Amino acid sequence: MKRDVFKNYDIIADWFSKSRSKDLMEKPYLDRLIDHIPAGSRILDLGCGTGDPIYRYLQYKGLSVCGVDASRAMLEIANKNFPEGEFLLQDMRELNLGEKFEAIIAWHSFFHLAPQEQREMFPLFKKHLKANGILLFSSGPEEGEAWGMNNGQNLYHSSLSKEEYKSLLQQQGFMVIQHVVEDPDCGGATVWLCQRNED
Repeated sequence: MKRDVFKNYDIIADWFSKSRSKDLMEKPYLDRLIDHIPAGSRILDLGCGTGDPIYRYLQYKGLSVCGVDASRAMLEIANKNFPEGEFLLQDMRELNLGEKFEAIIAWHSFFHLAPQEQREMFPLFKKHLKANGILLFSSGPEEGEAWGMNNGQNLYHSSLSKEEYKSLLQQQGFMVIQHVVEDPDCGGATVWLCQRNED
């Protein structure tokens, strides 16, 4: 199940929906992203899961949000949580929406991809972002692979090195605004907030 972590999420979707913290510890990063984009901007939430709490908060802030996830079971819950929401069943590795957004978020989803798959995502991020658009994603703290048990399902995670992430971002014309390693106030998340340069 290394390549298809979303299949594990199909199995644990109900458990995840009940167990996922709703206290929005991600708020400082989401607010900083919002500060960099126009009011009412359109955001792509990659690996949106059930939509709670990140999708919910972005909607509350008046943003137009498109949620994408490869787990059908997670999106079924998302559609119940947000009957008027916009959700697409799609693998982020095959992203081709024909649309550019003011911001892309890949929070605790991007790091489920294998190293080479992560490398191949950066051109897709650029393709789907407007000039000066914002990219927010979480990664591991250092290069390596790991497995984490969630309700009986062993979920794969991987990370590139900090130096390689910076190189890949630079190659696609991104500037790193903020990089925090294992933020103790955000569940130990390692966070990247980046801005696409104008062409």
